[in-house]
Amino acid sequence: MKTIRGCGDLVQYGIEPLTGEACGLMYRVLFDLTAQGQKIIEKCLGLRLVPSEAWNRGAPDDPHIGSVMLSPEMFVPVGIFALLESGCSQVLRHGDCLYGIEPDDSERQVEFLQSLGELRRYAYRGTAGDRNVHMMSGRVS
Repeated sequence: MKTIRGCGDLVQYGIEPLTGEACGLMYRVLFDLTAQGQKIIEKCLGLRLVPSEAWNRGAPDDPHIGSVMLSPEMFVPVGIFALLESGCSQVLRHGDCLYGIEPDDSERQVEFLQSLGELRRYAYRGTAGDRNVHMMSGRVS
């Protein structure tokens, strides 16, 4: 089971929080992205990013390729996609805490999470993965 409880937990998915001082509104947080992080943000937003220049280099084997500013409200949706894109079969949300269920997690672990109270479940269950096929046109939305 993987857990995401805050922005710092996104680092392992290639989304590294840097500072809130970059935003002129003092609202958004500046994040550096690796290729994996950019893929997650693009999937979450449903678009192709043209990220700004990265602020830091990152690791030689996994360099930062750009940066993006995100509001605090984006933490949950980005975290959901980070867990799903990292191989979790589903994500359970309890408040702002995200639990990624991995294929080898036991039913007992899932039952324990369900005992915590009201949970929201997310999984790729669309007719085209994270999207659906439009029934009239056959296009993927």
